[in-house]
Amino acid sequence: MMKARTVAQIALSVIMLVLPALAQEGHPMSGSWVGDWGPTKDQRTRVVVAIEWTGKELTATINPGPNAIKAKVARVNPVDWSVHIEADGKDAQGRPAAYVIDGKIDDLGTYNRSIIGTWNVGGVKGDFSITRQ
Repeated sequence: MMKARTVAQIALSVIMLVLPALAQEGHPMSGSWVGDWGPTKDQRTRVVVAIEWTGKELTATINPGPNAIKAKVARVNPVDWSVHIEADGKDAQGRPAAYVIDGKIDDLGTYNRSIIGTWNVGGVKGDFSITRQ
């Protein structure tokens, strides 16, 4: 009788340890990141960046939807949590433009962490801040 109770206690302990691990949020970069970018504090453009960890690499999409811009390069350096994204899209006038986005993750320990840095589209350079939702 005592043996069965000990086995049940051990099983319950294992379940209690495993359940929180299953509820973890996944890769620190995965999710929808929402914010804005612009060349000045008064000229801002709202952006959404969807980032996913595939198990081997990061993928990123700028402004998911009918005019989505798929990143050709999406990297994160886990040493300093710097982020680099490159994509080919269009500028505000509809002309082809290269996107180069460089930032660093802020508040890594929180769910609603942010990425802050520089955002370049064609010849327009600005800063950005996006927060994971």
